[in-house]
Amino acid sequence: HTGQEKREVPFSTHASATVEIAPTDRDFDVVVIDEIQMMSDAFRGSAWTRALLGVRCREVHVCGGMEALDLVRRLVEFCGDELEVNEY
Repeated sequence: HTGQEKREVPFSTHASATVEIAPTDRDFDVVVIDEIQMMSDAFRGSAWTRALLGVRCREVHVCGGMEALDLVRRLVEFCGDELEVNEY
């Protein structure tokens, strides 16, 4: 596993974590999930799926390879959420 190292900063307004330890028990305004194409990885993909489906926030931004778009789109539709795609 990656991400075992933790550093809590009192009164901080931002948080950062690897997907393996992304908090699903706290509320956030925005969560950014990088390398979303890793969802299809047989060994580590469940961490990205857990993060995408489990984070508690008003808005999720996912970054990564466009090969993940179809899977992300299906998960978003299944959850009844909205998806906006921006390519940069």
